[in-house]
Amino acid sequence: RGHYDDRQAFIGMLHTILQVEDRLRRGKKIMNIRYDASYDEICTNLALISPRAYTLLQAELGGRSLRSMQMVRAKHGKFKPGIDDANFDAAAEWAHNLGWTGPFVLSADDTKIVTALRSYNDG
Repeated sequence: RGHYDDRQAFIGMLHTILQVEDRLRRGKKIMNIRYDASYDEICTNLALISPRAYTLLQAELGGRSLRSMQMVRAKHGKFKPGIDDANFDAAAEWAHNLGWTGPFVLSADDTKIVTALRSYNDG
């Protein structure tokens, strides 16, 4: 006891496996499970890197669906279109929350949402 106290993601994974197995054993669906934040963060990062690899892990160990992860990310807000101070503040906060102290680049592709200028020949 106590050997894994500093391995919160591992404990969260075990807790998730136990919840899934318990629900399946009782004939219930595996919806609305509360996931440990550490395990959920690792799952989300893996899904961002490789959705296919995460799907394999999820099938064996349990975890949110890819759709559920998208919905959680959508709740946390998005960057505003264009160059905006709020975007830089949000990116700095994101890096701080991750404990990142190194350099990073903030960029956006607004080509689909910014209307383009078009020439019009009237004659």
